[in-house]
Amino acid sequence: MLYVTTGQGVDEGHVNIPTPLAPSFMAVNRKTGKMVWEGVEPSPNVLHGTWSNPAYGEIEGKGQVYFPGGDGWLYAYDALTGELVWKFDLNPKDSKWILGGSGTRNNIISTPVFYKNRVYLGVGQDPEHGEAGGHFYAIDATMKGDVTDKATVWHVGGDDFHRTMSTAAIHDGLLYIADLSGFVYCFDVETGKLHWKYDTFAAIWGSTFVADGKV
Repeated sequence: MLYVTTGQGVDEGHVNIPTPLAPSFMAVNRKTGKMVWEGVEPSPNVLHGTWSNPAYGEIEGKGQVYFPGGDGWLYAYDALTGELVWKFDLNPKDSKWILGGSGTRNNIISTPVFYKNRVYLGVGQDPEHGEAGGHFYAIDATMKGDVTDKATVWHVGGDDFHRTMSTAAIHDGLLYIADLSGFVYCFDVETGKLHWKYDTFAAIWGSTFVADGKV
């Protein structure tokens, strides 16, 4: 199976969604090219665009595919059937989307990382929208339904973590993630305890990578 995000989003006016019922996500038979299932849940509520990538994990032997929606929610689908297993809002309930970056509701640009029954993911915006507070979550992937209020294993945000485009790297029990404000963070992957952070004094648009004992 091939899992694809469609890029569902607004038109050149940055406000209207031309096709609000078009799929945001698709599963395609990789041999025939035929669509097997589609996900439309976030499509009518896309903030700006659908810019992230899917990830895959297995819970008790059953495959799940994790699609970050253009509405700021993370969606977990049964990998074979497309049944929605759970969803998680990565922004506070009182957050507001304001075009241009001055709002508190953020997009998802990073790619989810599945590790030991958890999904790790942060939120951000187009870097041209500027720096501001963001959020990074460790989410329990074993639950069902709207798990926003019950699946957070640990979270960092506000003044302690900013908007991010970076995908996390995990190695030897430590998680490394960068934000748009130029900081690289090292967290305990299980607890979220901060071990260290490093200021690069420049915006970071890329992701972290661990090799040979270095980040």
